Amino acid sequence: MTEQPADPAPTVRATVYGSCVARDTMDLAGSARVDVVAYIARQSLLSAGHDASELFPADVEIDSEFQRRMMTGDFAGNLEERLAEAAPETDVLLWDLADERHGVHLFEDGSVVTRSIDIVRTPEVLSVIDEARHIPFGTDEHFALWAPQAERLRDLLTTLGLFTKTVVLRVPWALVTSEGKSTPWSMGTSAREANAAYHRYYELLDELGFRILELQPLGVLADPEHRWGLAPFHYTQDVYEEIVERVLAQLQRPAGGDGE
Repeated sequence: MTEQPADPAPTVRATVYGSCVARDTMDLAGSARVDVVAYIARQSLLSAGHDASELFPADVEIDSEFQRRMMTGDFAGNLEERLAEAAPETDVLLWDLADERHGVHLFEDGSVVTRSIDIVRTPEVLSVIDEARHIPFGTDEHFALWAPQAERLRDLLTTLGLFTKTVVLRVPWALVTSEGKSTPWSMGTSAREANAAYHRYYELLDELGFRILELQPLGVLADPEHRWGLAPFHYTQDVYEEIVERVLAQLQRPAGGDGE
């Protein structure tokens, strides 16, 4: 009598809020065990709930439908709506803060738009947000606006039943590449400067009770052969593998445990 093969592990359903870290992890290391059911990218926490959709140029030509959806979603400030839609089919919410790195633009009417890489590369949209005041990431003003939004998000996630399913990926920008060279600056910021700027944001999330998965700066390397090019937040394959393993392990433990 032949031995029956063991049943495969069930697929984990993930919602991703972020970009470089979480999405690349799912694509490059988690595709066999994790199914991404929703992807919310290019949207700062500060734009949530601030509808600036009437400002988006309707006739702008954008090659990628994904980029258009992300930009229009950001202008609409639809983070909370997207999370509510995804909640019933989400086993884990992966949140990285990568899209906060360029700051936001504040209009006179109070609406907020993220300064995302897609917007910067789209002249018609960039001209719209350049009419608003830029609030750089890491400044005291940005953090003062961001902190209450983080608390609001915690409350929303609790209401949606997602808070205990949320894992914040605290993965620092890599200081060096796998070849031992210093990583290049990104949009005028070095890895050391970025890691310092992010510190109080992660510390706040820890204080608010979010589950944190943290990797150390000396434990991550940038990959010169990364499919999206060399950047401090484009890591070697082993980094993504470690994140997946630790996320899956954390799903077996209650939130608020060892604070990893």
